[in-house]
Amino acid sequence: MRDRSSWRRCWVEEKTGGQTSASNVLTIDLAALRTDRESVVATLMQAASAQPIVVDIVDESDMRQLVLALHEARDAGRRFLHRVGPPFVRALIGQDPRQPLRATELNALNGETHTATRGGLVVVGSHVSATTRQLDALRERHAPVELEIDIDQVRDGRREDHLSELARTTRAALSHGNVVIRTARTLVTGSDARDSLAIARTVSAAVVELVRRVVESVTPRFVVAKGGITSSDVAAHGLGIERAFVRGPMLPGIVSLWEPMGGPVKGVPYVVFAGNVGGPEALADVVETLSR
Repeated sequence: MRDRSSWRRCWVEEKTGGQTSASNVLTIDLAALRTDRESVVATLMQAASAQPIVVDIVDESDMRQLVLALHEARDAGRRFLHRVGPPFVRALIGQDPRQPLRATELNALNGETHTATRGGLVVVGSHVSATTRQLDALRERHAPVELEIDIDQVRDGRREDHLSELARTTRAALSHGNVVIRTARTLVTGSDARDSLAIARTVSAAVVELVRRVVESVTPRFVVAKGGITSSDVAAHGLGIERAFVRGPMLPGIVSLWEPMGGPVKGVPYVVFAGNVGGPEALADVVETLSR
C-alpha cells in the first residue's frame, strides 16, 4: 500500500498502524538544529524508550549539527537506534563528503571484469514513481535488454521454468550489453496487509534467486540494485556479499558504490540505489558512467 502521509509525525503513526501516535513523535526542526544545539540535546535527552524522533535536515552542515548533539546526549548516557541513509553514517564518523567517482576510477576498480562480459546488470525492484521515471530515461538513452519477472508465474508451479529461462536469457544478453531485470511497474497487492506482504516476499525471493543464478556462471561488468530492500536482498542473498568497501558516491552525496571483497562478484562494482533518490536522469547517468 502506498504511504498516505507526508508529514513526518503522521507518517510514523501510519507506518506503525497507530501503535505510535503522531503526538508521541518528537520533532527537531531546522531552526533549532541550526541555532540552538542546547534545545536539540534536550529533546534527545527527553526521549522515552523506543520513542521516535524525526529531524528536519537540508544539507551536510545540518547533519553535522545533529551528530554533535547526538554525541552530547550519548556522553550523558543515552542510546539511540538510527533509521537513516548513508550520509548520516559519514557524518557520524566525521568523514568529509567525497566527490562522485569518475569513470577512470571505476575502470581501475573493475578492470578484471571488462573481459568477462560486455554488459552490466541493473536490478529494479522499487515501485515508486521516481524509479519508473528513471527507468524510462534509461530506456531512452541506452536501450538495455529488459526482462520482467512475472508475478503470476513466480507464485505458482511455473516458477522454476520461468526463472531458468530468465537466467539463461540474461546470461546471453550480458555478452552484448547492459541488462535490466525488473519487477512489474504496477505494485501488486493482496486482499489485506498480510497477503500483500506475502506477495512482496515471494517476488523479492524470485529477484534474489534470479540474480544468484546469473552470477553463478557470468560476471557482470557492474551491478546496480534499485530500491532500498532490493539493494539489501540482492547484496546479501543474490550476490553473497559478506564484506565490501564503500568506494564513494556515484552522484553528489548519494548512491553508494561498493567493492565486494569476496563471493561470485568479488571486485565488481555494486551500486546501492534507493528507490526515491535522484532526479529523472539519475539512473541513466549512473549506468552511463559505469559503462564507459
